[in-house]
Amino acid sequence: MGQRLRYANDTYERDELGVWRYSWGDPVPEARDLTLADLLAIHASDAEATRELGRAELEWLAGERDDIGEVLVQKHGDRTPTTGHLVVGMAAPELHVQLMLTVADVAELAHVSKATIDSYRSRGTLPAPQVQRGRTPLWTRPVIQRWLATRPGAAAEAARRAALEERRARRDTSGDGVADLTSMRRPA
Repeated sequence: MGQRLRYANDTYERDELGVWRYSWGDPVPEARDLTLADLLAIHASDAEATRELGRAELEWLAGERDDIGEVLVQKHGDRTPTTGHLVVGMAAPELHVQLMLTVADVAELAHVSKATIDSYRSRGTLPAPQVQRGRTPLWTRPVIQRWLATRPGAAAEAARRAALEERRARRDTSGDGVADLTSMRRPA
């Protein structure tokens, strides 16, 4: 079909082959198309998880169009797609609401306060949340892990943490649990 689809604040993109990918290109584990048939089987409150349909798709659903060249449908061999095959979004385990991260979770992972995360959000340095449940923004773990690894200062933070871990390891291997104070003596 050759049609691309972006989803969840452009975090995910469905490529021409029907593979769901993160904005940075890696495939989303266990992702699959969310079809209209899937949505109709889901509770109505999850309708916000769908994308806005294009004109061609609305015409096709209304029976005003037979050509599906511009309609994003899930293919099933040579069978003619039905309205239930219309792709309306993406389903993946990481999008389960119980697995997603809140502002507090992101702050804990970043080792900063919730206020700092709010500041990052207002400045646009934190990726947009993948879902908004009421007033609660939610992020997927892979998106936040990617952000943590690539945000400005991430290399310096990683080096600082590595040095801290190295100091802890040296202290723990000294055997007595007492810090080595000889390195802290003033030169004579």
